[in-house]
Amino acid sequence: MTWKPKNQENPELENEEGDPRTSSEEEAERLARQSPLLFLTRSMISIQRLRVSAQVRCSHLKLQKRSDPETKDLQTEIEKTEEYMRGRFKHLMRQHPAHPWFSRIKGVGPENIAKVIGFINIRRADTVSSLWHYAGFHVVDGHAPKPVPGVKLDFNKVLRSMCWRLGSSVIKNGARFGESHFYALFLQELDRLNAKYMAKGWKIVPAEELPLKAGKKYEPEGIISVGHVRNMATRKMIKIFLSCLWQVWREAEGLSTRSPYPIEKLGHTTVIDPWEMVDRPAKRARISSKTA
Repeated sequence: MTWKPKNQENPELENEEGDPRTSSEEEAERLARQSPLLFLTRSMISIQRLRVSAQVRCSHLKLQKRSDPETKDLQTEIEKTEEYMRGRFKHLMRQHPAHPWFSRIKGVGPENIAKVIGFINIRRADTVSSLWHYAGFHVVDGHAPKPVPGVKLDFNKVLRSMCWRLGSSVIKNGARFGESHFYALFLQELDRLNAKYMAKGWKIVPAEELPLKAGKKYEPEGIISVGHVRNMATRKMIKIFLSCLWQVWREAEGLSTRSPYPIEKLGHTTVIDPWEMVDRPAKRARISSKTA
């Protein structure tokens, strides 16, 4: 069964047709029904947008040789709140059933993984493909899904954005420090895609070399941008990360898991074991000095 939300940010809270409740009542119920982690995650995203807005205002005022103490004080208080919330993310992620796995992946931190996990109801995602669909990593006519004007999204666009942020963090960490299994997988897929397009006689060019059509850059038949290929490799890596997270999390919760056939469909000849993708050794439990 595919997990498709009617309301792409709050799928479990879609009202019945003809519900007489006011928008404020609906909002109150929506907030009450969210899990603590989801509420914290959405709140963090909101206040970070506010902090960025304050930073932009301060920067523009500085260029005009002006200042606004109120905006600066607001920015300071928001940053304090962010630090508090990062502490809560760290605490909650340590208690998560999949923590023994994702805490050993380089580039995955308490905040970026919380912003992914917070939007997922693992009990509703009974297959990895349903999780991919909900996160916007399914395929529509052979391509990644794109918003269509006037058509409701059938995936969670915020979750998809958070997955991309996590994937970018894994790649940046791997590029800087190396020795990362998911980064190695990304590079492997990047090489495969480059070889595939070159074998077809396609040109792989920087975005600035793409031709223009109606004032916009586009990819004509036989030409693809470097960034497009890189995004395809990143998307593949994120899908495999999600499949590993799904398997470890479901198993930790005592839920059923099916054979990971979707991974094989992605081009792998062998099944990927999530525990073979970890980068760090397992941490030993601390022994209290009182019991030592």
